[in-house]
Amino acid sequence: MTSSLATLKPTDTVFDAISLMHQKRVHNLPVLDEKGMFIGLFGLRRLGHLMLPIAASSLGPHSISDLHFLPDEVVQMSDRWHEIAEQPVINFLEKKKKLMFCTPDTAFPELLSMLSRSKDSSLPVLIVEGESKKLVGMVSPWDVLEGIILGRLKTDEEDNPDEKKK
Repeated sequence: MTSSLATLKPTDTVFDAISLMHQKRVHNLPVLDEKGMFIGLFGLRRLGHLMLPIAASSLGPHSISDLHFLPDEVVQMSDRWHEIAEQPVINFLEKKKKLMFCTPDTAFPELLSMLSRSKDSSLPVLIVEGESKKLVGMVSPWDVLEGIILGRLKTDEEDNPDEKKK
């Protein structure tokens, strides 16, 4: 889990979000309200959807697998970018009913399952208290893999200290 996170405010622009994502080399950024509570996630997947031609977006989720017939030029994509770049990220958060998250107590097998089902590359780790959700970190498949591998290497070194000397 990564706990030192870059975050967005609801009023930050899409341009600001993309700049921060590029700078931090992340695919998703949590959005926090003025009290520091989690309200949503803005990510590259959502941006990709925003950049689709309007005709493709209106086809619906089951009909956008074949878009070669749409005559979209770079200029049109640039125009769409300018339309959304200065809008606040609050307008483009992942839908709450589709957004997956875990808690610090989520069991490891359940976490692996959630990560494999998630359409995002990372999950927010939240402490839920009533209606409020406090963000404590983000977890990605890499975090899990790194934890397993590094944990195993550390255990192997402790079990076989002479192996390291060879």
